[in-house]
Amino acid sequence: MFAKIITCFIGICALCIISFTTASAEPTLENLYINPEGKTLPEAIIFYDSANPNPENTPTINLIINILRNNYQGQIHAYLIDINRHPEFISAFNLPSTLNLVLIRISDGASFGYEKITDLTTGIDDIPSYKQMLTEKINNFLSIRAQN
Repeated sequence: MFAKIITCFIGICALCIISFTTASAEPTLENLYINPEGKTLPEAIIFYDSANPNPENTPTINLIINILRNNYQGQIHAYLIDINRHPEFISAFNLPSTLNLVLIRISDGASFGYEKITDLTTGIDDIPSYKQMLTEKINNFLSIRAQN
């Protein structure tokens, strides 16, 4: 159990170290969705629940981070948010499970809708298909193209 906790912590730290975003303050519902003043890039938010750990979450989070880093660097701001620490996001995005990816369409400092992707651990054993599925969903909703 301790090894799983350490692995999860390392995965979460990896996102902090690669830092997709230039935001210095902790993201809030207001600045990510309601009033994203001054922002021009879409948001990709990985929501996880530290109170309900799942052994599949860490590899899934790491894969999503790799997909975002390899395909959307400079095109999307990405965040990793613990819904246990920020429960206001649960009702705002109607998050149904312990692991979700929410994409927010941003243009000229205003949000123009969001899409949530659930069941993120499904299909994780077939990495090429998983990468294709996720990039297609991101590309289609945000009307952007993956770099790779």
